[in-house]
Amino acid sequence: MLKNNKRTPRLCCGMIFTTIGLVAMPVGAARAQSGALNETDLLGEIPLQTVVSRFPQTAAHAPASVTVITADMLRAAGAMNWVDVFRLAPGFQAYAPNANRFGIDYHGQGRELPNHLEVMVDGRSVYDPIQSTVVWGALGVDLDDIDRIEIVRGPSAAAHGSNAFTGAVNIITRSAVQDRGTRVRATAGDRGTQQVGVRHSEQTGSFNYRVSLGFDHNNGFPNFNAAGPDDGAETWNLGLRSTYTPNLADTLSFDGGFSRQDTVFGDADRPDEYLPVRYYSQHQRVAWEHQLSDTSDFELTLYHNYLRTYGVRDLGPVSALLGVSPVVVPLLLGIPDQHSVQGFHTIVSERYDLEAVQRIRLSDALTGVWGVGTRWDGVDSRFLFDDGATHDEQRPRLFAQSEWLPTTDLAISTGVMLEKTRIGTLVSPRVSFNYLIHPNHTLRLSNARGQRAPSITEAEERQVFRLGDVITEDQRRVVANLGAERINNLELAYLAHFPEQEIDFDIKLFREEVRDGLDDYRESIAALPPFFDSERLVRDNVARWNAAGAEAQAVYHLSSRTWFRLHYANQDLNSRRVARFDPALQIRNFDGGTPRHSGGLLVNHRWSDALDFGIFVYSQSAVDWRNGNPISGFTRVDAQATWHFKAGSSKGDLQLVAQNLGPDYSEFNRANVFETAVYLRARLDFPD
Repeated sequence: MLKNNKRTPRLCCGMIFTTIGLVAMPVGAARAQSGALNETDLLGEIPLQTVVSRFPQTAAHAPASVTVITADMLRAAGAMNWVDVFRLAPGFQAYAPNANRFGIDYHGQGRELPNHLEVMVDGRSVYDPIQSTVVWGALGVDLDDIDRIEIVRGPSAAAHGSNAFTGAVNIITRSAVQDRGTRVRATAGDRGTQQVGVRHSEQTGSFNYRVSLGFDHNNGFPNFNAAGPDDGAETWNLGLRSTYTPNLADTLSFDGGFSRQDTVFGDADRPDEYLPVRYYSQHQRVAWEHQLSDTSDFELTLYHNYLRTYGVRDLGPVSALLGVSPVVVPLLLGIPDQHSVQGFHTIVSERYDLEAVQRIRLSDALTGVWGVGTRWDGVDSRFLFDDGATHDEQRPRLFAQSEWLPTTDLAISTGVMLEKTRIGTLVSPRVSFNYLIHPNHTLRLSNARGQRAPSITEAEERQVFRLGDVITEDQRRVVANLGAERINNLELAYLAHFPEQEIDFDIKLFREEVRDGLDDYRESIAALPPFFDSERLVRDNVARWNAAGAEAQAVYHLSSRTWFRLHYANQDLNSRRVARFDPALQIRNFDGGTPRHSGGLLVNHRWSDALDFGIFVYSQSAVDWRNGNPISGFTRVDAQATWHFKAGSSKGDLQLVAQNLGPDYSEFNRANVFETAVYLRARLDFPD
């Protein structure tokens, strides 16, 4: 359970007021000390990212390790789905419980539904309270619309809140001002893959917009499930992104989208119990950005997420399932013989989030951001809660981040988040010291601490199965005093830039301690009707683990036509959890739930202006997935060749992608056999 520590809130409250004091000094004083951000700051050779501290920073000044996945990298790797995308980042576990349901985690433990990574699309959180994870099939984002993905590899609760327990991801799509005209794309290939899409971007005076429509169909893994539905999917996406700039100081933006996916859902190790499901999602986001001065700006954002899922499967009459005569069913269960319908029926989640942020550059040596916000989440589900009520929660928050350069060789970053949750006020601080030991060579020492409150489902789930009014299976309950999960992360990193050789390299050593982790143990229950389970799962703070290891990434531009990108991660997981309390205490571990070694090499070479070639080699050691099967280590080789062409005033490209040029291997579950797959993709751009 969460231990009461009187010193920690006192220390962290002092830290947040200190940070706010640093970043919220009068703007007039800032004007006297510093000029505006200039073009070199934003567009120069040193790349800037915003995801770590929520204001532009170089990697050398950032308080955490950062990976940026660009559109060029996605094209060079021949990425087809989200698993392919996140295998480009060190320390990530990216896997497929089935062909169209993905598990994406950082420093995870092999869960089918990972719950410790915050994922955003253009700054809008898509972490859903139904499953306490991201429903990747309902994002409504096509890989072709991505500009870049900024990733915080380390606890980021100080900047992004409780759900960024081990890391944070911001998927940044192409803005409405980046393109003009119409793009048409199509993909066909193995597994019955058919993808088509169209994107149109236009500017009308001060108004820019981009609208996109996409369709995706595939049949899933071959020979996946002879006992039931396959794991294919059919997905429709519709999206709008727009900006209106009435003057130099103000920008209004509106984003909206709709997605529908038909696929299957179930435990990865029980494919015979899979349910056909439909996901329906929509979102709206409106933002106002105002330039307060040359050194300060303000942003107000409101967004709304909606997700509805429906899944049932008729198993037939109860008498047939029990192998008895229909007249025997009332004697056994006290109800007439009837059809047993498996599934979660309709589940709805909804979110409203309002946030105000001010970014300030007080001087050449001091930059910061502070903000306030509130989030309302609601979930409706008789399946999850055994009632017809809306289960909801509101979480106000206050946060601040700062970067101080006391000397030309030292950058000190601080940040803290206060969140008011159902279990109390959570405080998550972070501090970093970045020291320039030599031009283009930096050492970073950082410490991040975070607390994660349980989601609505995690805190209130009460799952039973009924036939009429009779409980036939009692599956899960939650203890009454569920507490927060706690993490303490310490990192030592080295970052280097070799301009003459065009090499960028960084490596970090890390140690993480997680206490009061949420997990399930089994308990015996009073006898239910015959033939049904006599145990149920209980969620409690009964897990703890330590993780230690190293991660490295490097980019090498051999020439203007050839570049290499290499990454590697080593993680040693030492864990324990309570599996049972009664009749005797049982302690187990999940040490094998993450690969000890993983890494990849991405190479791209442009043979000519019309032809380029890429190859991506990914390897990981054996894993004993917690909700899947033990899977042997594998090495996978993907390759792509792209022909760029012009047709009158239009231009396009034709790409041939081959995945897994080698022996078959299994993904998460032995039934998920990944064979060699070949795809052909075409894109054609028509100017305005």
